[in-house]
Amino acid sequence: MRRYYYITTLAVCAICLLQALYIANLHNRYIKQNITDIDRIVVISVDKELHLRSLRKNKKKPRQQQYISVRRMEDMSPQEIDSLTRICPLPSKELYNIDAAREKGIAKTSTELVAQVIQDSFLAEGFPLDLTALDSIFVKETAYAYPHAFILYNEDKEILDSVGTLKNSSSDYVSKLIPIGTKGLQYLQVKADIPLLPFIKEQVWALLLSAILMIFVILCMAYHLLVIRRKDTLLQQREDTINGTIHDLKAPLNSVVTTLSWLESTEANAAKKKAVEISRAEVRHLVCNIESLLVTVRKDRKRLILKKEETDIPHLAEIVKNSMDALYRTKPHTIEIENRLPENMKVVADGMYIENVIRNLVENALKYSDDGVNVKVTLQTANGMLQVAVQDDGWGIAPRYQKKLFRQFYQVPRGADRIRKGYGIGLAQSKYIIDAHKGKLSVKSAEGKGSEFSFTIPVRV
Repeated sequence: MRRYYYITTLAVCAICLLQALYIANLHNRYIKQNITDIDRIVVISVDKELHLRSLRKNKKKPRQQQYISVRRMEDMSPQEIDSLTRICPLPSKELYNIDAAREKGIAKTSTELVAQVIQDSFLAEGFPLDLTALDSIFVKETAYAYPHAFILYNEDKEILDSVGTLKNSSSDYVSKLIPIGTKGLQYLQVKADIPLLPFIKEQVWALLLSAILMIFVILCMAYHLLVIRRKDTLLQQREDTINGTIHDLKAPLNSVVTTLSWLESTEANAAKKKAVEISRAEVRHLVCNIESLLVTVRKDRKRLILKKEETDIPHLAEIVKNSMDALYRTKPHTIEIENRLPENMKVVADGMYIENVIRNLVENALKYSDDGVNVKVTLQTANGMLQVAVQDDGWGIAPRYQKKLFRQFYQVPRGADRIRKGYGIGLAQSKYIIDAHKGKLSVKSAEGKGSEFSFTIPVRV
């Protein structure tokens, strides 16, 4: 259940992050748009302030007729260039190259260059940039009341004057130095804070819908988590009840096995003794199936408790052989046990569980094969590990299915004529038992050539 909380928390965090990124993107677009508007309004304000200075200048000085000619120098003859310099009102009679102006950052267009040339003329005649007038024009042109400041620098980038409503030293936007004129005598810079309230007003519906969507999704996830928790609790109660019932079946069955063992040992009649032996094998098989169910259903919640003691593995293999011979007496087969272990060797393990694993492997070999199948059980040691291999010449398993063999409730897909009754828990239970013994369960198989299932466990703890 805990993993559901983790998944839900991760999903909620992801949704909140996406919403935050969406709002941040909207805010960044708002900031960029306002910076573009500020730059545009500053250009307009500088142009209007220049016009105001021209009006003041014309009041003090008789108006003279001026001519402005904009033409590519490459298209002009020497005579035209000479005539242009004679009629140009600039004291220095200079010609200006728009390409050079772009490289220096003075102007981008011919119109801007003309305005910069006029700035040179005004500065030379004692009409410098009026920051107060510029600030007033800027305030009138802006849609929002930006906290801002205009700063005027000299040619050495020293502050000459400043004006504006910006109080704090840091600001959202600081422009590059804007040259006033072509001589590099003065530079203008604007600093501004971009208010958040207009952004909230503009995006109020988007922000509101985003918040509602996020809350709705979180509530849905919380509801689903609550439903899952309730169903998980109910399922747990049912599982505990079933497990308890299954566990209670083991006690009388074990009593039956003990009684049948006593009857087998005291029975003199061969036919009756054989019948008792078969009955005892069937009951033991039922006990193993019950144990398989218990081990499988509690795998994810409880650690397997092993009762380790010195165990005679060859004896367990013989018990399994006799049981399988009795259980599959109607199916022609042979089970061979090849014991390569040292004589009287004991392995420290839980005998009941190891017998269960061997039983599962041998029974699968008999079940998933045709009549006349040969099963070979090999017992040996290598590098301090017990190795038990169960090999058969049955149907085999295709490679694409082998990785899924040890999953709970998985059954290899087969044709209709090869379907066998099963629940897909035998190999999952076997792997769980071998893992608990700190061993390894593996398979080698090829379709149509049989299979070999083997496991290894430490000989000693």
